[in-house]
Amino acid sequence: MKKIVHITSIILLLFIITASFVEAQNHKKKFIVVIDPGHGGKDPGKPRGVDKHNHEKDLNLIIAQHLGKQIRDNMIDVQVYYTRTSDVYVTLDDRVKFAEIAEADYFISVHSNSNPNKWIIGSKIHIDTNSDYVGRALASNILDTIERTTPLKSRGIMNKEDRGYNLYVLKHSTMPSILIECGFLSNKYESLYLNSKKGQSEIAEAIYKGFNSFHRSIYTPSSIEKDAYSIQILATNKKVSNTNPQFKKLANVGLSIQEHHFIRNNKSVYKYTVGSENSSNSAQHLKKRIRLLGFKDAFVVSIKK
Repeated sequence: MKKIVHITSIILLLFIITASFVEAQNHKKKFIVVIDPGHGGKDPGKPRGVDKHNHEKDLNLIIAQHLGKQIRDNMIDVQVYYTRTSDVYVTLDDRVKFAEIAEADYFISVHSNSNPNKWIIGSKIHIDTNSDYVGRALASNILDTIERTTPLKSRGIMNKEDRGYNLYVLKHSTMPSILIECGFLSNKYESLYLNSKKGQSEIAEAIYKGFNSFHRSIYTPSSIEKDAYSIQILATNKKVSNTNPQFKKLANVGLSIQEHHFIRNNKSVYKYTVGSENSSNSAQHLKKRIRLLGFKDAFVVSIKK
């Protein structure tokens, strides 16, 4: 019975993504953000301490949906998907799979914090590694905006070395991913703020402003007009047939291969590339996808449009 329920949930996820893809095509969206309201269903997260307050899972969903609406209303080039839109349980693995299938450019997981020490306060953002420049820069931008525009203080950025362990949704996501701990429900003052409509709106708006500011700083019209990026998968002295089994892997996921032939030291050289991306960051995302298909040495190259 559990297996049937799990398969049904996957089918529903795929159906939602397919419907969203149609909407994205109609509106010519260029970028995708998956917003992940933490916990849900049988997993309440931090339980409410007061009857009139919300469980963490409910707060996460409210803030996530406020955030998504801000993005949809103000960022016409960004399509928003949610890992859940109601009080349902979604496994960590399904959350990651959802983002991967959606080919997300960003993954933002929304949570609220708790600690046995009831005096600890502040917002915190988790990222995967120190080397993830995009994730760290995005996190820094959002935390700075939260601290400037809300009563919440910043507790900084944490990676797996700081935590001593890794978080599943960050470890297994291939796109820039962050997990936001909006504030501490274990602190009565922050709990009151997080449970207020004013607090929920302000936090969501701060996250949106930080995200929007960062996105605009990376994807500028001038950079899109001047350069493009492709992924080189192979360089060889012998021409490779399009029927090559390795190339078929790319064709099966809708990626076409470009062959570039030139002479070097009186010898023929064939280079094979895939894709044409508008920014180095989206190219890095495509590179990760291609490496997962078995092209371990794939790398980004700059091209002129």
